[in-house]
This record gives sequence, structure tokens and C-alpha cells, in this order.
Amino acid sequence: MGKKSYRLLNINDAMSWDMRLAPRKGDEDTYTVNVDNGIDGLRSKLSWMIKEGMTFQNAAFTTHGNRGAIHFGAEYIIAETWYAKFHGSGYSRLFPFKDTKLYFAGCNVADGKQGWRFLEAAARTLLATSGGVAIGWTSLGFGSPFSGHIRHLWGETRQVMIIPGGDGAALRFFEDWKRVDDGVNRPS
Repeated sequence: MGKKSYRLLNINDAMSWDMRLAPRKGDEDTYTVNVDNGIDGLRSKLSWMIKEGMTFQNAAFTTHGNRGAIHFGAEYIIAETWYAKFHGSGYSRLFPFKDTKLYFAGCNVADGKQGWRFLEAAARTLLATSGGVAIGWTSLGFGSPFSGHIRHLWGETRQVMIIPGGDGAALRFFEDWKRVDDGVNRPS
């Protein structure tokens, strides 16, 4: 297999025809996964990477999205899906670095209360061991078939930071990297 630790994990939705036109690829320090079998396909690929001993500094999910959801074809992941199908399965072992960033490039993923819940659930599920930040957009994005990147021309980014601790994780909430929670209550 060779290299086991990478700077970036690209996770692409390969079920939607238009997402197949501009998948993220990366360089030699990037590992790319094209998910073509929905949520079960994603879980299978993540589990295989754990068995192979792979680790990643960051991850980018290139999928369609809407308020509080990412899509793999007709299937979608919302906050409840992170908890029901991914949480407690050891996927946080893929991201052992304390400053890991999970980037969700889908449209409107971080919008509204559902967006906050989605980012929190992703952070609690994938970053529970070492901490990090889950990041998403509150706006529509446009994919470039030339660069493979999603461009958001307006809207904000939202971030949920998880700081693991012995008696529970601390959460911090940000919009465009400015803190918006009061340390006790989540933003609405």
C-alpha cells in the first residue's frame, strides 16, 4: 500500500452525474475516495481505511448539499445520520491530529439550525478523539469543471470546533471565524 498518513482525504459523491464531472483529485499527499454506493459505501470505505491504518490531517467532502445535509446520490447525511450510522464506530481514528479540518463543500450545508446541528454532529463523530473544526457554507456553490473546486460567491462559512476533554468535549461556534456562542448556549 505504501504511504499511510496523508495531508488530505477527498471524499467525492460519485453517484450524481454532475458531481462526477468535477471531482476533487489532489496531489501525492492526498488520498481520494469516490463514493458510488451511498451511505453504506462511505462507511465501507472509511472502515477499510481504518483497517489499513490510514490517517489524515484534513478532509474535504465534495457533494451536493442543502440546509444541514450532504448527499451521496439520493441518500443524505443529516445530524441524526452521523449519530445513528457513524458515531461510536471508530472513524475518529482516521483523524488523530488536534487541528484537523473537515470541509463540507456542498451548498447550504451549514445554513440554519440544521446546519449548526450537522456540523456539530460531524465534529463529535469524526473529531471526538483529537479535536478539530467542521466547516460548511450557508450559500449556494458553483462547481468548476476546469479546476474541480466549488466556488461560493456569497454567504458565510460556519465552523464548529470540538475540544476533547476527559469529562466531555467543549464546543465553540463561529461564523467566518468569529465566535458567535456565549460559551453556554448554541447559536440559533
